[in-house]
Amino acid sequence: MSVCKGCGRQIDWIRTAAGKSMPIDPEPVFVIEGDGKDLFFTDEGDTMKGRAARPDEVTTQEAKLEAAVGFVPHWKTCPNAADFRRRR
Repeated sequence: MSVCKGCGRQIDWIRTAAGKSMPIDPEPVFVIEGDGKDLFFTDEGDTMKGRAARPDEVTTQEAKLEAAVGFVPHWKTCPNAADFRRRR
């Protein structure tokens, strides 16, 4: 576990399918795939698009089994993410 240099929150790192290190928020979320444009990462470093499930959408065990689990890239939630973006 690391600490974000921008906001001080706890972060984890995942190796993407392309071999790059990606900072992620440590708590996994349930993801409704295909129903949104947000990007999430799996444990294996693959990406999926969708949206984070609302708590009322995953109240049953069956709903939890159907929903994918992913991690939010930390740049999505970090208030200081712009400080780390590379200029083109």
